[in-house]
Amino acid sequence: MKHYALIFYSTRTLTPEENKQRPVDIASWVKQVVDMGITLDPRNFGEAEADFSAQGSVSSSGNGSSDLVMVTITFFDSADRDKAVNVARMHPGPRYGVTVKLREWTSPRQTLATQ
Repeated sequence: MKHYALIFYSTRTLTPEENKQRPVDIASWVKQVVDMGITLDPRNFGEAEADFSAQGSVSSSGNGSSDLVMVTITFFDSADRDKAVNVARMHPGPRYGVTVKLREWTSPRQTLATQ
């Protein structure tokens, strides 16, 4: 079993109609994925509390830029890459201005333990 994460980036503000329909479409997607035998472990992000870089830290009070904003990450396990790609492809996010990225992940603890 491999570990995967879906990383969701918001690209725009939703219309009132989209705000009504999006939860319905996401609930349908969740049902499809659960019916495939996959358990989803989502986490929604709040506003950035601070940004850190080589130049130091800068406090943030919202996102005033046009950059993509990471809004959610959903962890899940899949027996194979094709199934994981299908889970990502089925997500309704792109219809709502969301970029969906699929990444395989490993635990840094696991990596340290094998060294």
